Amino acid sequence: MSQSPQPRRRLALWSLGLVAPVALAGLLAGHPGAEAPTTDPAVAQDAPLGVRVLQVEPAPGFSRRRIYTGQVEPFRQSDLGFERAGFLGEVLAREGDRVESEQILARLDRALLEAGRAELVAALRGAEADLALAEATRERYQATVGQGAVTRQALDEAREGARSAAAGLDLARARIASVDLDIAKSELRAPFPGVITRRAADEGRVLAAGEPVLRLQESRAPEIRVAVAGPLADTLTPGAEHPLTWRGQSFAARLRAVLPLRAAGTRTLDALFEPVDPGAAPHGALRPGEQLELELGQWVDEPGVWLPLEALTEGARGLWSAYVVEPDDQTEALRSDGGLASTRGRLAARPLEILYQERDRVFVRGPLAPGERLVAAGLHRVVPGQLVRVLDTEDIQVAASDRRP
Repeated sequence: MSQSPQPRRRLALWSLGLVAPVALAGLLAGHPGAEAPTTDPAVAQDAPLGVRVLQVEPAPGFSRRRIYTGQVEPFRQSDLGFERAGFLGEVLAREGDRVESEQILARLDRALLEAGRAELVAALRGAEADLALAEATRERYQATVGQGAVTRQALDEAREGARSAAAGLDLARARIASVDLDIAKSELRAPFPGVITRRAADEGRVLAAGEPVLRLQESRAPEIRVAVAGPLADTLTPGAEHPLTWRGQSFAARLRAVLPLRAAGTRTLDALFEPVDPGAAPHGALRPGEQLELELGQWVDEPGVWLPLEALTEGARGLWSAYVVEPDDQTEALRSDGGLASTRGRLAARPLEILYQERDRVFVRGPLAPGERLVAAGLHRVVPGQLVRVLDTEDIQVAASDRRP
């Protein structure tokens, strides 16, 4: 009599359930990367995770540093043009040329001015002749008026005629002087020594009065303008020296003045600096348009601890946490001086508040005691309560580099 299918199916399932775990264990044991799981606490504690630690070193406060960007400006820069309109006849300077004070840079065409001056010279000669005749007439009338040859009325007219001729002569001379001044102003001269940085017009152009022809930048050491915001602007004192940074190089600059007007948009004050040693600031390569940095610090009386960013992990309610190595019942106690009597301990999370961040470190406050040791990096590999082993190779310490000024 044959067996029914139902008991046979149950027997097969029972056999599969018995064999499958054994086969899976055999496969895992034969895999080269597999490790046999263990739940023995003694075994787990024999190989705790190694961590590097840093020692808590409290600081009385920190220096809040702010970096402000400035720009190099020429001490003097001018767009040069003629005072009068005219035809541009000659430009004697090109971009990049170094020029001296009073050097001629450009000229207007002077043909019309010279022609007008010739007319005025002719008028001057006529005025001189009129004056000579008027004075001769006055002298003759003066000599004969007593003899009754001329009337006093005629003498008075001769005197006033001589004065009028003298005024006409002065007018002719003044007109010539005016034309001479226009001729002189037809030459564009450098008001100070410098370098031509822009040429805006060439020969053959009819210029309006004041239209720029050349731009001249003074050769003198440049000036540095830094916009400083906030209360740190009130700490700047003219005459004090400050380090400025340009392309990673630092040099000393003297504060010349702080302008007493805040910018409407940025609410900043402009601080004007001059290099203490222009030839060495730095290597004499500062050029207008270059950007620099000014770093200012303000001391904050708030006790705390400097920690690297890697020593923090995100905590609850907007706070951050650090993991402190503490003794437990299965480890030796920490010494009173902060050293470890044993290299093993358990991790405890301490909530911290970040007060200030500077590059790759932060200043925090929280329940950290002097001499305590906390995990310096790799917090993603550990959890609170985990047994760890403090590495003897190196203790990372964050020095309290800030001191009260």
